[in-house]
Amino acid sequence: MGPHRRSATLVAVAKAILPWCLLLVAARPLLTFQWPPPHWSDTLLQWLWFTVYDIAFFLSFLVFAGGVALRTQLGYSRRAMRAAVMLGIASSLLSYSLSAWTLPLIEHRELASFGAETADAREFGPRTPTGVLRNLRFVKGNPPDNYTLSVDEPRRFPPDLLLWELHLPAMVATFAFINVFLGLLAAELTIGLQRGRRRNALLAIGILGAIAFQVIQVLAAPTRSVSSREIPADMELMSGVVAAWIPLAFPVTVCVLLLHFVRSRRY
Repeated sequence: MGPHRRSATLVAVAKAILPWCLLLVAARPLLTFQWPPPHWSDTLLQWLWFTVYDIAFFLSFLVFAGGVALRTQLGYSRRAMRAAVMLGIASSLLSYSLSAWTLPLIEHRELASFGAETADAREFGPRTPTGVLRNLRFVKGNPPDNYTLSVDEPRRFPPDLLLWELHLPAMVATFAFINVFLGLLAAELTIGLQRGRRRNALLAIGILGAIAFQVIQVLAAPTRSVSSREIPADMELMSGVVAAWIPLAFPVTVCVLLLHFVRSRRY
């Protein structure tokens, strides 16, 4: 791929993702129906946390549009597949770095500004993978009589909740990688439709897929069935690792089906 074609592809992908990302990040505070929205009226660290959280949340869904842009620029070809791999890796790394590292560090700084009031919540440091592992080792070595979901008592967090917290950012980053290919395959599958119908079909696939993935993620949370913050030590929760990774079954299945339909139509 020549430098001009590469630049044109990068611009097309950026145009497909960035405007939507900026629009959603700017519009989401308005959904609180408060004025001024808490996103805008709190401290700078809180505003930064909201903004980074929204970017990390929306990014894994919006890369679907990046996959569509790759099909438009490069066709359904090996070049498009290689570009999709590169975009998927870049999106995954950005998603993971934002959700697993940047967000916990910002949150820790914000909590630290409250001083001794939040000392217990900060006992194991920022909720980065390192901090979560430190918390997990402590809980396994010093199991409490009862577990809790209270953020002020990390010493009593259920181990499966900590495992879920540890694996969730990696799962979402993997979803971002897969979603690039979902966009590419969906764009190829709908190439024969009229422009308006094709746009609507791609919007439906992207939006409904995102909603389904998010619903499965919520339903699979290991503490969804818990009705109170206090959890008996002998209560069985869903495995944190399984709960974190099971939502990927949906996009993987859709990706396989789209690939099958594309190959069937082409050959």
